[in-house]
Amino acid sequence: MKLSSVWLYEQILKKYRMIGHAGLSGRDSYLRPYLCLDANGNKWPGHVCVVPVMSEREAADIANAALADKTFLVFCLSETVNVNHEAGNHSADNFMWTAEENRPGGAYVCIAANDAAAVLNDIQAVFDLCDEWEDSIISLLAGDAGMERVLEVSAGFLGNPLMVMGTNFSLIAVADMKKLPERARLFAEDGINVEYMNALLQDTAYQKITQAEHTELYPGYISGYRTVNRNLFVNSRPTHRLVLTECDNPVTPGCICILETLAGHLEYQLSREMPASMKGTLETIFQSILTDRTADYVQIGRQLNAAGWGSGDEYLCLILQITYLNQKQLSTGAICHYIQKLFRDSVSFLYRDEVVSFFNLTRLGMDEEEVAAKLVYFIRDSYLKAGYSRTMQGHMNLRRQYVQARTALDVGSRKKPYLWIHYFDQVALPYIIEQATKRLPANMICHKGLLRLKEQDEKNHSEYMLTLKTYLDQHLNATQTAKELFIHRSTFLYRLDKIKEILHSDLEDAEEVFYLELSFRLLEQDEEKD
Repeated sequence: MKLSSVWLYEQILKKYRMIGHAGLSGRDSYLRPYLCLDANGNKWPGHVCVVPVMSEREAADIANAALADKTFLVFCLSETVNVNHEAGNHSADNFMWTAEENRPGGAYVCIAANDAAAVLNDIQAVFDLCDEWEDSIISLLAGDAGMERVLEVSAGFLGNPLMVMGTNFSLIAVADMKKLPERARLFAEDGINVEYMNALLQDTAYQKITQAEHTELYPGYISGYRTVNRNLFVNSRPTHRLVLTECDNPVTPGCICILETLAGHLEYQLSREMPASMKGTLETIFQSILTDRTADYVQIGRQLNAAGWGSGDEYLCLILQITYLNQKQLSTGAICHYIQKLFRDSVSFLYRDEVVSFFNLTRLGMDEEEVAAKLVYFIRDSYLKAGYSRTMQGHMNLRRQYVQARTALDVGSRKKPYLWIHYFDQVALPYIIEQATKRLPANMICHKGLLRLKEQDEKNHSEYMLTLKTYLDQHLNATQTAKELFIHRSTFLYRLDKIKEILHSDLEDAEEVFYLELSFRLLEQDEEKD
């Protein structure tokens, strides 16, 4: 394989004292070395050339003439020569890809070495080691050994843990992650570390990584360990991410170069493995239920029965309103994956910019309270808003359950925006009242006697409306109503007679009492709108 000048520089620096260098890059690549005993002779463009020289001046003159030939020159200067240069610092902190990376010329290093042939052999050994690593991962990929095995071999070569995950935070493969403490692992044995994921999503530095075309170094202020991130592209879209965690060995620019090579092989493998359809059977069925109002429920029922979701089973629907941040970072896939892993007999998918989940409570052996209890902290810690439907039996109500969950989320978020979880049963009455006033305002459909009471209160500063509402709330109990109003019972009875007179009613008809209670709700809703 071809090696970059910066990777070769790092390997040479392990054994030889560096005197000087120029033109080092992580984007160039060179073939195996040749020995050039004649310093002024021809060089091999595209190769590493080991050149013995007598002085720094001679090395500089040769380099200036040869750098335009895309050659990596390794000058060997006798150890007996007195030199004052110090090796440059090229850690990953101060060396990323610079403007110099795309220049047409080559590079050189000047080292203290008496035996140029020995230097040549050492560089050949570097190429041998890298070729052995690349050949092994190519063989593993060709033999369908699995991406995890490829990462194991590469983690051993690079000396640090590796991971491939989907851009939606789904885990694909890991290697050597047990070297890290649990707090520093994005994925634990029981699934994704939600707190870690949310911290990444809210970090502006990480947001830049999600669409980056090249390798990006991410600081360790969340986990305590720096990571090198390289997006993997399939069909020109970032679909996965290769992550190296700086653990046992410091990350260097040369290490980043090797990671780029690994990324290229993984991208090719992913493009081969990418299935024609990313949707499972259940997701496809439920997508059709929600999108096609004319769907054949007999056929849908057959499909669900074939998948083991019977017509006699009980179902629950959940809708999660994802934040703009989550949409931006494509973490909806991670949310779906988390829910489906937590509840084996469930299906989760993205629909109209929201995560929709259906739970087969019968197969799960759970009720809706148990499902909600297992998700409450996840919803809160992920900054989501949730709406739950009622539990219902059979396939015919699945779309209606979606409407219930959507209604719970919509009405609940408006009525009680400080809550992050809403249930349809809690918003059913406000929903009915809102539907009742869609065509006519509340004052046109409420009990007309109630409007006369309101007019009397405004005109005479009486409290007939409050008195009647309290009386209705206390189930027509005169004694309890007087206590609630802090007035004498006889005073209340006097007011009640006046109220009955204005209403032209004795308040003994159950339907009229219900109409009055509903009318109060309708008028309260109008006041809330104002």
